Amino acid sequence: MTTTWIVVADAAEARIFSRVRAGKSLDQVDTLHHDESKAHEGDLRTGGKGEVADSSGHGRHQADPQTSTGEKHADIFAKQVMERLKTGLNDKAFDWLVIAAAPAFLGHLRDKLDSPLTQAVQATIDKNWVQEDDRQLEKLIEKHLG
Repeated sequence: MTTTWIVVADAAEARIFSRVRAGKSLDQVDTLHHDESKAHEGDLRTGGKGEVADSSGHGRHQADPQTSTGEKHADIFAKQVMERLKTGLNDKAFDWLVIAAAPAFLGHLRDKLDSPLTQAVQATIDKNWVQEDDRQLEKLIEKHLG
């Protein structure tokens, strides 16, 4: 019997569910939170001033000024979510993986997928279903995956 883990996530929360087969109810496995992603951009820090030393040793400059602090925190949380999924895969807690995430956060998650997790991904869905109740989530999953 195969087990599928279904992750619904945005930059602030990830809920992980388990489903043994299509049409069966979802069992919640874990919930991860990243409260910094809910904070106002000006209240966030990622450490330091965002400066790095020049490789030639002649000064300092802003590290990737195009990346906002919110984006950096989304990236940090995506890494945390992927670490949890890697642990589940290594423990053989699931065979297949479905990821449903807010479109912007889905990109962060995809960037963090390693080869074993990539092979386990059955589907990705660019929808933010984090706030859906369990009953509605089951309907949405069934509609998209069958």
